[in-house]
Amino acid sequence: MSHRKYANQGGYSLVELLVVITLTMVIAVPLVIFSYKGLTSYEFLQAQSNTSTELSTLSQRMGKVIRGATTVLDAQANTLTIYGYFSPQDTTVKKIRYFISGTNLNIGVTPPTGTAPNYTYPAADEVVTTTRVDLAMGSTPMFTYYDDSGTQLPNGFAVSQIKEIGLYVAANPRVKQLSVPLSLTTRITLRNFKTNL
Repeated sequence: MSHRKYANQGGYSLVELLVVITLTMVIAVPLVIFSYKGLTSYEFLQAQSNTSTELSTLSQRMGKVIRGATTVLDAQANTLTIYGYFSPQDTTVKKIRYFISGTNLNIGVTPPTGTAPNYTYPAADEVVTTTRVDLAMGSTPMFTYYDDSGTQLPNGFAVSQIKEIGLYVAANPRVKQLSVPLSLTTRITLRNFKTNL
């Protein structure tokens, strides 16, 4: 009699445990996958949002500096060198170079040496900063150049003809997830080169 009582108080059988574990996994695995995909999507959208904001800020900053250029020294598809005020605190004109190297957007700033108006800008004094490492420009140039009527200048133009500069920046923060990079295009009128004053 006591033996039967003991047998009836036994725990779960191995089969019952396996059934419970299997059911738990059937429910848990889709939840884990759903949570992972949700987190990945959130991170992707956050990266897109951050990149869009960063490109906008970069474009505005570059536009402000380029707009106030006093001289255009070199104007190429992916390089622009000007004299201008790089920082609001600048009291003297600096040599500023925007250029692409691989997928990097670099800015070189050279302070003047000597005394006005005979400043020199030694190449050895240039400080180069990389502002983006994920450019995805494709075949589109960073800079395009326009005359005073808004017409794009053909190859072989003189820098003295430039009155507006088109700026294009594109970046791809998630190459494996985003087939088309985020991009921004703007036109900058050179304030010191206006002819319709």
